[in-house]
Amino acid sequence: MASYHIRQYEEKDHKRVVELFSQGMKELIPAAVRQMLALPHSLLLLPGVPVTIVLVSGSWLLATVYSLLFLLCLCLIFWISCRNFVARSLQADLADITKAYLNAHGSFWVAESGGQVVGMVGAQPVKDPPLGKKQMQLFRLSVSSQHRGQGIAKALVRTVLQFARDQGCSEVVLETGSVQHSALALYQAMGFQKTGQYFASITKRLIGLSILQFTYSLPFTWGRGCSEKY
Repeated sequence: MASYHIRQYEEKDHKRVVELFSQGMKELIPAAVRQMLALPHSLLLLPGVPVTIVLVSGSWLLATVYSLLFLLCLCLIFWISCRNFVARSLQADLADITKAYLNAHGSFWVAESGGQVVGMVGAQPVKDPPLGKKQMQLFRLSVSSQHRGQGIAKALVRTVLQFARDQGCSEVVLETGSVQHSALALYQAMGFQKTGQYFASITKRLIGLSILQFTYSLPFTWGRGCSEKY
């Protein structure tokens, strides 16, 4: 098992962090396509429509062409959605990680192995938490595909949990996509509890991409740094 260590983000890491984030998002496209194909209305379009085409026209070629075009359109839809999400992120918090995290009472860490950044995660105080709670939100967890299975993601999450404890937070919260199956399994195995689910838009509902919300409860401690609503 390759060794690694976790350290705080530095400006020299920005290019590699962006690469990790972008690649991680692209890897979700096949899972998103598979998830949509499992939806009831997708079953009407594939294989329902091809079967109808064969019954009506008797042409397997036409049915095959339709199926290939349908799958191609799905991949294109998710590719465009992924590209737009990455572009928005690179114009938001990932544009200036130091400002968005380190200078905002949060932090950002990278996992390094063999002199290369292979993982990352960020944390920010929740600005408007529920009454009487102090929360830290976990963001941008990602590990390169070549370095998964080594416990890096778990170590990055534990780094956020410890940071939240040190800041006197009572909870760590996060949101993740329904197609991020590995991340969902990791969070649940580490004790995060699902607290909600929603669709960001009607389009996302139609293609079956929901956002899941999770919470990890921390032992009560006194501290400063997280936002609190009195």
